[in-house]
Amino acid sequence: MAAHTVTLVRHGQTASSARMAYSGRSDIPLTDVGREQALQAARRLAGSGVDAVVCSPLIRARDTAQAIADATGAPLTVDERLTEVDYGPFEGLDRAGARALLGAVFDAWRADPFGAPVPGMEPLAEALRRASDATADALAAHAHPALVGHQGILRIVLVALGQIAPGDYFATRLLEADPLAVDAPAIA
Repeated sequence: MAAHTVTLVRHGQTASSARMAYSGRSDIPLTDVGREQALQAARRLAGSGVDAVVCSPLIRARDTAQAIADATGAPLTVDERLTEVDYGPFEGLDRAGARALLGAVFDAWRADPFGAPVPGMEPLAEALRRASDATADALAAHAHPALVGHQGILRIVLVALGQIAPGDYFATRLLEADPLAVDAPAIA
């Protein structure tokens, strides 16, 4: 398959992202700021050639994706595989709270995110499989899909696309509702 463009968009601000907490599977809505960020992202993508919008089922991603679909005229599809990583025991905590709860286990995960899973948390290697499949399917069906999701899962998409190494997972930051276009080769 020929190379395509895929645009990654992290959802707009939520109350949890504003305090830098792990939101994971919590279904948290956008704040007023987040809704405005989603509209700004949508305006940026209008006329960009996005031909499909594929998003996580969580409301913060769906609302961001809907704004993009409305602005681009592209169809919107919800894909469960783009749901955020399940952070298990530290869901809802910020980094300091997670460290206080899990200590060395959390520090080991931060040092080696794909090699030192936290008990009760979805291993990133498993999240990589589902993110790779979702991305491959979107790229097989569309010339320029926009994938709308979450910080964790979209970083994993970047790993799947070969844009970052697994060890760069935490060094990579995706800003809220800031579209990132990537020339994407076919992935398995």
